[in-house]
Amino acid sequence: MWFKNARIFQLPSDFSIDAAELSGALAHDALKPCGLQDMASQGWVSPFSLENRELYCLQSGSAQLFTMAIEEKILPAKVVNQQLSEKVGQIKAESGNKPGRKQQSDMKQEILFQLLPQAFTGINKINAYIDNKHQLLIVDSASQKGAENLVSQLRQTLGSFKATAFGESSAIATVLTRWVSQGHIQSGLDFGTNLVLETLNESKSVIRARNVDFITDEMQKHIDNGYLVTQMGLVFNDRIEFTLTHDFAIKSIKFTDVVQDQLEYDSIESEEQLLDSRFSLMSLELAELFTVLFEIFPKN
Repeated sequence: MWFKNARIFQLPSDFSIDAAELSGALAHDALKPCGLQDMASQGWVSPFSLENRELYCLQSGSAQLFTMAIEEKILPAKVVNQQLSEKVGQIKAESGNKPGRKQQSDMKQEILFQLLPQAFTGINKINAYIDNKHQLLIVDSASQKGAENLVSQLRQTLGSFKATAFGESSAIATVLTRWVSQGHIQSGLDFGTNLVLETLNESKSVIRARNVDFITDEMQKHIDNGYLVTQMGLVFNDRIEFTLTHDFAIKSIKFTDVVQDQLEYDSIESEEQLLDSRFSLMSLELAELFTVLFEIFPKN
């Protein structure tokens, strides 16, 4: 378990919860299977496995790992539309009239009602952890919508609390653009291998560059023409490779061998111990990265 993404939320300065309290609350709001007529169901599962019904939280230092799962019915639109087409054709053949839009919509709902109990289900999981030392909630979600969904579910479980997302800021794009223009980057960080430039006017234009040198006359020409860097690949202390976006999403995270080689695999005897070791190492490494990023891009 290594996070691929990090969506960061600031929690209140007095926010604190111990592992036993958190685990108990999550267990009380655990994932329940979809009902016969439900399209989806969501709740908490153990970060260790779906079968584990005891440990809903893994603590390492001040960090607590937990997992939300979403069970969804798999009902291909092609199947629904095919049955709808057959019913529409049957009615037209019998009455000579094609059903109107409202009638077809009602027919589609009836088909869904009939098919849902027979549909297979799939489960998607979203991992997150609370950093009680820095009052942060970090969600491993590529989309802000997915992260906000987890926060909403956590509020339902724990009760209302403030969680402020580190959102879009023109200052981030300005700093990233300046780094490329000056050919100089903040200490501890190095340029990665991917870059996205965009114009922010009505005729929005996007340039995507991969595996190229950022510091070139061509890049500077784009900047002179009004492009801003909205995504940049970065490397932190040769330990973490990632992409930083203008809305402070940290994506495509990869922990290098420098980090992963610290795991003492010879002393790890189970999947549970492996998860524990990885989470402990990952949360410490990300805390160092966040400290540097917060110095460059101060929290609101």
